[in-house]
Amino acid sequence: MKFLTAIIDALVGFVQRNPLTVLLVLILALGAPALLKGIAIFILYFVLGVAVLAVAGMFFFRWKIRSMQKQMDDRFGEGNFRAGGFGAPFAGEREDGREGDVKVRKTSGAPEKRVSNKVGDYVDFEETKD
Repeated sequence: MKFLTAIIDALVGFVQRNPLTVLLVLILALGAPALLKGIAIFILYFVLGVAVLAVAGMFFFRWKIRSMQKQMDDRFGEGNFRAGGFGAPFAGEREDGREGDVKVRKTSGAPEKRVSNKVGDYVDFEETKD
């Protein structure tokens, strides 16, 4: 019984807040029932369309997040790689050896010396305090 009372109270409240809308709906229902039916079907299709778009958007968003996650996994690797994050200098190298070992590698892009070792003289100097 409380359920029916709550529904009636809600309908009365809607009529009190929107008297012109209710009057327009009643006039359409009496004068042009086919037009009222068309408006109701339009509203129904509009609400269903918004719901379908929301669900499709949710699936698209999940798909996009998963594809970006896979792309990051491919880019930064998984497994026995260093966990240095985005700014790691050698993010794609395998970690060989123990932690703390130092390895020096010559890069191929190192420029050759422009000045020979024979140029210039060695100057012996001494620092003095004033």
